[in-house]
This record gives sequence, C-alpha cells and structure tokens, in this order.
Amino acid sequence: MKTDSRILELTSDVVFKAFMMSEKTKEYKAKLIHLITGIDEEKLLEAEYVCKEFPANNKKNKVYRSDIVVNVENNILNIEMNKMYYKGLFEKNNTYMNKIRSESFNRGEDYLEIEKVIQINIDNFTHYKGDKIVYKFEMREESTGELECENIESYHIDLEKLRKVCYTNSERKELIKILTMFIAKEKSELDSLRSEEYMNDAINELERISRDEGIIGLYDAEEIERKVRNTQIKGAKLEGIEEGKREGIEQGKKEGVKQGKREERLELARKLKLDGVDIYKIIEYTSLSEEEIELLF
Repeated sequence: MKTDSRILELTSDVVFKAFMMSEKTKEYKAKLIHLITGIDEEKLLEAEYVCKEFPANNKKNKVYRSDIVVNVENNILNIEMNKMYYKGLFEKNNTYMNKIRSESFNRGEDYLEIEKVIQINIDNFTHYKGDKIVYKFEMREESTGELECENIESYHIDLEKLRKVCYTNSERKELIKILTMFIAKEKSELDSLRSEEYMNDAINELERISRDEGIIGLYDAEEIERKVRNTQIKGAKLEGIEEGKREGIEQGKKEGVKQGKREERLELARKLKLDGVDIYKIIEYTSLSEEEIELLF
C-alpha cells in the first residue's frame, strides 16, 4: 500500500486526540455529540475541547488523565476512546466522571447549579448484550424507573456492532454514517462517506493527520506496545516483552518527527505535554531539549 493512501485509525489514542482537538473537525464533533446526547448543536460549535488532567488527592494516588473534556453551557462532557476492553476499564472511566463532578463541588458552587456530567465511551468492542449501537445509562430506581440523580449520565457506542450494520438501512442513518469514520481503514472507505461539508472537513483532517510524520511515529509505537501487551496476556516471557517495548520506542523514534520542522516538533511536544506524557518520552519523540519542553505552555 502506498504511504500517502494509508489511513490511521481513529480508534488509536494519539489519532483520536489529534482529531478531536482539531479546530477543523468542530462541525463534525458538534453533530456527533448532538446526535448522541441531544445537546444543542449550535452551542456545541462554540464549546472548548481539552485534554484534562485530574490531580491526585495525595502523593500515593495516581494522576488521572481523560481523553477529551468538553465544556458546553451547563454540561461537562468526558469523551473516552476505548480501543480494547480490559477488566477495570469502565471503572477507570467512571473515576473521570466522579473527578469532574467533585471538582465542581470543590469550586464552591451551589449544588443546584452544578453542571451535568455526561460521559461518552466509544468502545471498539462489544460488551453489552443489547442489539444496539448506542447505550444510555442513568441512575434509576429498579422497579419504578425514577431518576435518583439527573446530573450524571453515560453513553456507550459499540463500534463492533457498527461493523455489522449497513447505515443506509438504519433509523439512525446520520449518526451511523458519522461513526463509520471510526472503523475506516482505507482511503476509499473514507471517500465513500463524503457528502456534507462537515463530513468532508473531518475526512480531510483525518487524511492530513495520517500523513503527519510525528503522529505516524507515535501511532506505530502505540500499535507495537498494544501487540506487546497482548503477548504478555498470553503468557510471553518477560525478556521478550521488554524487548518488544524497546522496539516500539525505537520504531516511534525512527518514524517520528526527529527530522521534521522545528515548529511541528514544538507543536507535537505541546500536545504531548498537555496530555501528561512523561517529559523524557517527549524528548525521545521530538529531539527537543528538556529546557525547551519545560518552557512550553
């Protein structure tokens, strides 16, 4: 396959964040979130998208980093890309929701004015038993269906189920068409989705990201580490695992942005720093000095 026709999958953590943080995909994101949650599309167009880090309560606790957080009117959305299922995944994601909600309390806001916290999980697997693509969860009483709390809700998008559905025959035709970008692996698949301007802009941005040398390097390193983790699960020897991790880092370095323009390396370093990536990893991927990275905001 030619390099210029390669499409990096949106289920990749690094590609997902680059795509969701891009200003060029704002209409696509607004339409996607609106069709899932019902939040006004015009308000979503004005929303701010950030990669959020939640500080630990004490030195012994780990730092939590969400994928994408969106502030819109009285709502805070946490959007998570779940590439593969593992035990504790959803518990981890729910921790993000609780952290977001507790931050509102800590700011001293009136309890009645606290924003609604909504989590959207984009799952690259099937986990729930219903024959659906979109699942909605709320805190309801078992028999009466009464809501206990109106300020928390979560959604799960089943991409595996989507792979088995023809969107032209679905009642949720537009949403499924939008989500199909997440499972596209070839340029021809993306081209078949071209239609409205917001779709064309999103497709063009994904194609641009797929040509970005820095993103390609991180994407390939991420894929190698995923394979290493799968090997570990299957019981591989520790020596082989560690060697695989080293190969992943080296692959990322070779295909990364070391030879890229300084402005591109600085921009990538800034994104990685905002996402909480270890500074020495950023140095490896960008060849920038520690001092240069520390000065980035």
